[in-house]
Amino acid sequence: MAELTRVQVKKQIYEWAISESQIDFKEIYLRFKNIEEWINQTSMPTYRQLEELAKFLRIPFGYMFLDEPPKTNIIEGDYRTIGNMLPNMSKNLKDVIFEMSRKQDWISDYRKDNGWDKILDHDASILKNNNRKESAETAKRLLELDDYWYKKVHDYRIAFNLLKEKVESLGIIVMQSGIVGSNTHRSLEISEFRGFMLYDEYAPLIFVNSNDSHAGRIFTLIHEYIHILYGESDIFIETDLSNSSKVEKYINKVTAEFLMPESHIIEHWDKEYPGLDQIDNLSKLFKVSRIALSIRLKDLGFINQSLVKDVNDLTEMDLVDKSKTSNGGNYWNTYKSRFSNSFIDTVIEGAETGKISYNYAFSLLNVKAKSYDVLKESMVRYE
Repeated sequence: MAELTRVQVKKQIYEWAISESQIDFKEIYLRFKNIEEWINQTSMPTYRQLEELAKFLRIPFGYMFLDEPPKTNIIEGDYRTIGNMLPNMSKNLKDVIFEMSRKQDWISDYRKDNGWDKILDHDASILKNNNRKESAETAKRLLELDDYWYKKVHDYRIAFNLLKEKVESLGIIVMQSGIVGSNTHRSLEISEFRGFMLYDEYAPLIFVNSNDSHAGRIFTLIHEYIHILYGESDIFIETDLSNSSKVEKYINKVTAEFLMPESHIIEHWDKEYPGLDQIDNLSKLFKVSRIALSIRLKDLGFINQSLVKDVNDLTEMDLVDKSKTSNGGNYWNTYKSRFSNSFIDTVIEGAETGKISYNYAFSLLNVKAKSYDVLKESMVRYE
């Protein structure tokens, strides 16, 4: 019987892959009894064993053959601000940020090469003058959004789609998903993050964790949009950031003013009946969550902390309701909800005009050849 081919892998690659996986070494050892020998170079795995190890560690197989660890941790480079906010981020979150950064890099270069101007190339100093009302008005004006827009949409889903469309009309890329790539076994936890924004002058990208409620997604989308106007990358953890930085608190206040203008709250709030029913009704009117509205009301002096706590105890209901009504739906509707329409259009345009290869387009869109044809037919057709 022919001897199995053994594969040489450098020690530092093993160490990097194990560290990057965030899997406890004991768990790895239970699955791969010779892992210590492989690391210490006293024996080598077969090609099949190495392939299984890379899959188990969730590391691209090709990385195992490198001479030195790849610089996949973009958090330590361009997006250090994000890393500082969440230094012990999960493997799932790191992989999503890396995937989104890769897509952003491509579309940013594509836009530069094809004569695009910088997105929102304006003086953003108005967002740094600590006047949240002026900042919120500027942000809304750039979107050409009516001040009473929330009265013209009937539910949260429609409201999110309207705001997403407005934000994307500026050239901002908006992505959303509740999993890593297409792996349904790798769920993104909203207890870790609700969304993030990767800043770029030509292709700023917002990612929204779709495991959140629709109300939560709306707040995250606008929060990250305001961060783009402020000009720095961000990861959004929760609505009430009591221990956050001065900038993050300011962005939160601008977001609250954008979605729940003080003058509008004064117009609608009945001080004679400051209870849960009124908070519930107003949150539906403004298309925000109960907790976001209650925090806003407390900041304005309309309710006390005790009522905020009562509302906080009910916030999980939003996610419970969402999980009950989530039934998968149409595959392509789900797919297109995850991707920015602008991104899909640009990749298809690049492939159809020969500016990028079809294989690269498939990779950017996370589809196979047959699926690409179906997707292309459902989007804008290029002559």
